[in-house]
Amino acid sequence: MATTELKVGVFTLVAVAIVVGGYVWSYDGIRAEEAAIRLDVVVPSADGLFSGSSVRIAGVEVGSIDEIGVEGDRARLGLRVRPQYELPIDTVAEVRSSGLLGDRYIALIPGSEPALLQDGGRLELGRTPGDIDVITRQVEDISGDVKAITSALRLVAENEANRQHVEGTLANTDALMLELRMIAEQNHQDVNAIVDATRRLTTNLEALSVSLQRDVDLEMAKLHDVTDGVNRSVEDIESITGKIDRGEGTIGALVNDATTIETLNETISNVNSVVEGFTRTHAEVYYTGRWYFGSQPTDTDTFFYGNPLAGSGSNTIGMLLQPQEDFWYVFEVNDYPLGTVTYAEHYFPDTGQIYTEYVREPNYRFTFQMAKRWWDLELRLGVKENGGGVGATLWLFEDRVQLAGDVFDFDLSSYPATKTPYPNVRLFARYEPIDHVYFDLGSEQLLLGLRYGYQTGFAGVGFHFNDDDLRWLLATLPLPF
Repeated sequence: MATTELKVGVFTLVAVAIVVGGYVWSYDGIRAEEAAIRLDVVVPSADGLFSGSSVRIAGVEVGSIDEIGVEGDRARLGLRVRPQYELPIDTVAEVRSSGLLGDRYIALIPGSEPALLQDGGRLELGRTPGDIDVITRQVEDISGDVKAITSALRLVAENEANRQHVEGTLANTDALMLELRMIAEQNHQDVNAIVDATRRLTTNLEALSVSLQRDVDLEMAKLHDVTDGVNRSVEDIESITGKIDRGEGTIGALVNDATTIETLNETISNVNSVVEGFTRTHAEVYYTGRWYFGSQPTDTDTFFYGNPLAGSGSNTIGMLLQPQEDFWYVFEVNDYPLGTVTYAEHYFPDTGQIYTEYVREPNYRFTFQMAKRWWDLELRLGVKENGGGVGATLWLFEDRVQLAGDVFDFDLSSYPATKTPYPNVRLFARYEPIDHVYFDLGSEQLLLGLRYGYQTGFAGVGFHFNDDDLRWLLATLPLPF
């Protein structure tokens, strides 16, 4: 037979087991043995939060508060979150309440960054709900302000002077209404007259509107006639274009002829090619001045006046037209010291001799050549100083130095020595120390000098500008307005 003490003990153990089992069954937090990651967040106050408070995402329990500590003047919360909930690094934590007076919990708002928070990471804090104590103090302050306002209104209402002012204002209002009534009665006839005038004005406006309507109808009829004419013109145009489309008539046959269309397209293509070629063409102008020097010929009978070039000078003005980067045209005009040389043969029948007479006249010489460049070698071919000629140039040191040679003047270069042709062989070097300015040093009439024992050299200076330089120069010139 069980004693009373034994019954009480068994009942107590059963009650404790029920309480513990109910707590374990209803506990939503993460248990110590459950896997989780640790995250920290710092909040202004931990009021209403405690170890075991839930951590939620969209209202779903994902963890709990494991630890509450102090960090400076703020509270640091240690959260444990189940690892299956992957949180981006820009996730924000907020302190929320289940209701106005409900339990507080931590709400997590996941971000959008691809990187995830790791164990020991720290969350950013979003907004926090207002503190109930602060709200209470604010309500108390508002209540005090309302009480002060009602007290002031009571004092104003109970003041005798204020009451008299209010009564006087009401009396003045009554007097004003009486005055308005008297004015209305005295001006009754004037008001009626104004109403009658307004009525007559309305009648006149109606009559004017009727007259304007007739004019508008007339203009609309005229516009309708014009529209009919336009429609007939459009029909005529459609008829003409239809005949052209069907190939009727001369224009129709011309437009619908495939050969004509192809010829027209080819012509337009050729015109476009020419225009495009001129658009891509670059121009350069230049000037070269040279002074000739040298020794005297040993054959004084033939060269009775000495070296034909020594002590003289020449000026050359030229232009390059460059439609392609490696191909261009050369145009020059110069006053070469020998001018132009012609000769005439005179026959003496008595003796059977032939006498050749050379004539040299000061004159300008003209050059037109085509030039092509392969890497650092340039070749020229065409008219050189009024006669056929060829030339070559070797470009060195980023085009700062040129080694050039020209062979030209095949017929009369040997004047006045002999009719045997000794073409003018010109060799020179050009150095451009600064942009646009260059210096020349070379030899002239090399073969003729070797034949008759003398040498002729020259030194020169020049400058050149391309179209970009000319546009810049024109842009910097002062305008007359």
